[in-house]
Amino acid sequence: MPNRRTLTLLLLGIGLTFGVGCSQEKPSITVNLVEPEIIEQILAPPDFLANIVQNAPPAQFMPQGSGAKKATVHLQMPTGGSMTIWVYQPDPLPQAKVPCVFIAPAGTIMIHGKKLASGDTQEHLPWVNAGFAVVAYELSGDADPEKSSDVQLKSAVRQFRGAKAGLLNAQLAMAYARDKVSFVDESKFFTAGHSSAGTVALYVAEMEPQVKGCAAFMPPVDVRQTLGLNAMTKIQNIKLVEDAGPFVSSISPATYIDRLSKPTFMFLSKDDRSEITRPAESFARKLREGGKDVTLIEIERGGHYQPMLQPGIPLAIEWAKMVLATD
Repeated sequence: MPNRRTLTLLLLGIGLTFGVGCSQEKPSITVNLVEPEIIEQILAPPDFLANIVQNAPPAQFMPQGSGAKKATVHLQMPTGGSMTIWVYQPDPLPQAKVPCVFIAPAGTIMIHGKKLASGDTQEHLPWVNAGFAVVAYELSGDADPEKSSDVQLKSAVRQFRGAKAGLLNAQLAMAYARDKVSFVDESKFFTAGHSSAGTVALYVAEMEPQVKGCAAFMPPVDVRQTLGLNAMTKIQNIKLVEDAGPFVSSISPATYIDRLSKPTFMFLSKDDRSEITRPAESFARKLREGGKDVTLIEIERGGHYQPMLQPGIPLAIEWAKMVLATD
């Protein structure tokens, strides 16, 4: 099993080309850095998220059914605007600090964000009742493709891209949990999500070293393939996204599969859409062939949503407990 604490190198693909012979020309040096967000992390003030969190309000918890409490917190985004997080704690709290699961809302076409909604809680509470803290976080650029105008969609896409396709939202949520939520164990952060939120969960796990493991339910791992030719053509024709092809590749977990070094749980239903299941099966197979720690569970039927709730999340909880037990 690979070392789960292996950190991905920040600088890759550095190419050096030097002139040789008697030429008096200065040697040319070409340097290619991978991922704009990594450049931003290198150049940004080291504690820019911590500074935002320091000024954020504390979590005020209220009972949320049996065995859980919930707090709603509004955070300022470094890119402008704000985001909401829901922080859940087990009730009663155990004496020791607890692991924390970060979950974004599902239901996007993966190029815009989404606000939290009341129906999301059924994905959160099973984790809390099992002894985990949960931080549910919004994705910048909320929109409804069926109701929003092209102008509204373009604005949403810009906000989503500005938040690094949800990575910045997740990082800010993690910073808040780390610095403001005393009962959370910062060495035991998991990402989880269903459908488009599963895409975000995998992407964040690939990009963020502090993530310990990832649970993805019915995740589109190849955004271009999931959207399909017709949707991609429409996106390009109305110029919803500049450089649509490169952009959807840049936010697809399949693009960065070699960076996924954390234990990964994937849950699929065989009667789900083939443009989701086939790339996800291939993704899991490549992880396994690369010696990565991946658990893939496929059930015969159930569709895209209901199996996530039962048996998907309970199985993921048991998987996460096993990951924690191997430390």
